[in-house]
Amino acid sequence: MRQMKVMTLLVAAALLLGTGAAHAMSPVLKEMEDSFVRLHEEVRPSVVNIQTTGAAAEMDGRMEDLFRFFGVPEGQGTPGPNRPAPRMPRPQATGSGFIYNAEGYIVTNNHVVEDAQEIVVRLFNGNEYEAKVIGRDPDTDLAVIKIEPGEELPVARLGDSDTLKVGQYAIAMGSPRGFEGSLSFGHISALGRDNLTGLAIQGLRFQNLIQTDAAINLGNSGGPLCNISGEVVGINVAILYGANSIGFAIPVNKAKEVVPELIANGKVTRGYLGVGVRDANGDLAEGVDLPDARGAFVDKVMEGTPAARAGIEYYDVIRKVNGDVVEDASGLIRLISAYSPGTIVVLEVWRDGKTIDVEVKLDEWNPDQVAMAGAERESDKLGLTVRDISADLRRRLGLDEAVQGVLVTDVEPGSPAEEANLLHGDIILEVARQVVPDTGAFREVVQEKAEPGASLLVRYKRGGNDPTITVVKVPEEQ
Repeated sequence: MRQMKVMTLLVAAALLLGTGAAHAMSPVLKEMEDSFVRLHEEVRPSVVNIQTTGAAAEMDGRMEDLFRFFGVPEGQGTPGPNRPAPRMPRPQATGSGFIYNAEGYIVTNNHVVEDAQEIVVRLFNGNEYEAKVIGRDPDTDLAVIKIEPGEELPVARLGDSDTLKVGQYAIAMGSPRGFEGSLSFGHISALGRDNLTGLAIQGLRFQNLIQTDAAINLGNSGGPLCNISGEVVGINVAILYGANSIGFAIPVNKAKEVVPELIANGKVTRGYLGVGVRDANGDLAEGVDLPDARGAFVDKVMEGTPAARAGIEYYDVIRKVNGDVVEDASGLIRLISAYSPGTIVVLEVWRDGKTIDVEVKLDEWNPDQVAMAGAERESDKLGLTVRDISADLRRRLGLDEAVQGVLVTDVEPGSPAEEANLLHGDIILEVARQVVPDTGAFREVVQEKAEPGASLLVRYKRGGNDPTITVVKVPEEQ
């Protein structure tokens, strides 16, 4: 367990010096090997397999083990305009988790259990228990489930993710592809990964993720990422499609904040301001004569929200919240979310070349309500959900202002939209040869043109590819 970095250097030297040197270093190799064996024996009992049945497990077109994917490229074996997404129906789906305390509380990912009708937890000794959802937090993709154990439970030890450094060992545990009790190890390859667009579209609002090259695969979702001492430092959440050994984990210190509130209240409450913001830098900073490139530039104020009631305006730049500096748009979201609904905060705002203070009483963040404010569902006719592309989404997606359309946020299995190979994340530009710059225009065109039996030409853009056209066939009977 000790001096692992030195051991690694010695191993490399041994390999370079040849067979004789490698033989001379065998005690060092044996000590390193024994360290990982002991680590597996210590951590494995606290790691569980989670089997779910229900809506989440029965969806086509999503990954079979409920592991978040993003950044799907165009290329061999991947979905494209003329290549349908793989259909992988399964009666069950699987994920991972770890035992949080002896009372039977288990930490996993929200996306593992959010649509589950039944949840079965299997322990390392093979014993199975039905579990119920205690609380979910889509914004961090964390969830807590609970079993009623008839035995003493081994509890995972939590570490401190704030002390992690790039280059440290990282050990992933879980059930990749259903193979329970698997261990892989690598390193912490980066820290503080943020603004990952594919994950943001899927609802992972708070990121600041740990990146690792430890081998994590489908089924590791919700399982622990550990340090060399066997402490949980992260919760595995996502992998980059088509890449080798690029995985991401939620820092365990975020779970330390969220999990107790989920256990106590079943949800996490956060403050809500009601603005669309962008980083106040570059041309935006120059355009409003900011003294520096710090703050959150307001480009949208939602009606009926705390921001609107307090008089926040377009072109304002929010620079501080109760004296805390706002570095950028993400910084404002983090600061506001840290306050409870009903809290009165003072915003330092840059407006018309000077600083003013604005007092705001925060509402409660409701992701469903906020999403519905910019989304329209045409499930009866086409089987997909779209939403407006806000300035923040445009920034995250890297879209040019010339690209005008609506973002596909969901496609129903077996629907006309799926048959036409439309995917989550596509941007629909035109329907029936008519431009649809927002959800209102989209709805009007669909209502007018989507008659039973009609064939709708849909022009759309996927990722960095040029726009292409597909045909959505409206069913004869609706």
